[in-house]
Amino acid sequence: MTTAGTDGDRVPTSTLLSSLGRDATARVRLALRPLSLTAQQFLVLEQLRLTGPTSQADLADAVGIDRSNLATIAAGLCDRGLAERSRDPADRRRYLLGLSAAGERLLGRAETAVAAAEEELLAPLDPARRAQLHGLLRRLADGARLCPTEREDG
Repeated sequence: MTTAGTDGDRVPTSTLLSSLGRDATARVRLALRPLSLTAQQFLVLEQLRLTGPTSQADLADAVGIDRSNLATIAAGLCDRGLAERSRDPADRRRYLLGLSAAGERLLGRAETAVAAAEEELLAPLDPARRAQLHGLLRRLADGARLCPTEREDG
């Protein structure tokens, strides 16, 4: 497979992103399978590690998962002891979802597995290009308000 030589042969950016997204997701799923963790569960655990305890609604919005699907994922993570629900000290009617110690340990193993999958996917890029790609993807995610790297209060 070769890269296009002219703009007329250019594949739309959205097509490249969606195709790479499917490929990356397949690689992550394969890497996480031995840990009995799904790609969405990993995404949720990773987001909880980055932002700390948060409401399920805010978490669903942050990772781009439908709220009802997130509720099912959260329940499964809590049942496995990987996440914990607690009352929100600012609003006792609301629950927060947080990463448990067991979830932190499993997440460490999962991050190692995912890093190996990413290494394979990003092999054609040198370290400078990888950093550039990550920076551009972070800008796009920030613009779409996806996967924030710190808790947004207010």
